[in-house]
Amino acid sequence: MMTHKIINTIGLGILGVDPFTAVYLLSMGLRQEKKSNITLFFLSYAGFSVLIGAVLSAIFGTAAVDILKNMVPGDNSPFWAVLEFAVSVFILVWVLRKLFGVHNKKEEKEKKAVDGTWIKSLSTGFVFAISCFTDPTYYAVILLGGEAGNFLTATLLLMIWFIVSQFMALIVYAANSLNLLDKLVAFVDKLKEKKIKPITYILYTILVIIAIVLLVDTGFYLFDGRYLF
Repeated sequence: MMTHKIINTIGLGILGVDPFTAVYLLSMGLRQEKKSNITLFFLSYAGFSVLIGAVLSAIFGTAAVDILKNMVPGDNSPFWAVLEFAVSVFILVWVLRKLFGVHNKKEEKEKKAVDGTWIKSLSTGFVFAISCFTDPTYYAVILLGGEAGNFLTATLLLMIWFIVSQFMALIVYAANSLNLLDKLVAFVDKLKEKKIKPITYILYTILVIIAIVLLVDTGFYLFDGRYLF
């Protein structure tokens, strides 16, 4: 049972991968922010995220699971048809915009470096932790912890979720701590310079196939009253 929860948590972490924290950490490193402030920000972000989630899981988790189970539509509900149609349209529009959209290049403006304080780093970490509540996968992990009914288990699951979803931020943080940030930036720039169009088109093709499958499933439900998949 615990293994199943860990596997689910890893999957949720992958779905909730967040590049924004990595970008913020990168900006802190490039503007020569103190390493102590960078560490304080990252650890406070991780600590608050895990602690708040574990506390909520221990207090409200089990009750929230029961409430959500009653609220979730049944397997044959028309809700899923509407959702599948919306997702398929979103995917198709996104792919078409990427393939045929006109991209305006914006000039990058240099920002003046501002020295941060430890209070700023701590409070920013807390704000980032609060922003986790905009991520549905965070709620899902809280519910998994609530089902376990154990504070330590909930903490472990949230730590796994954080590590997986913030793996890019962990890489940037490690690179900055080891004074390898410049090399990391150079490596990323080299990747950008390489031609990756074939990989991009393969990704677009997979997304279009997924969208078509969802549309077919939606159409089957409209005509037959049940889902094909």
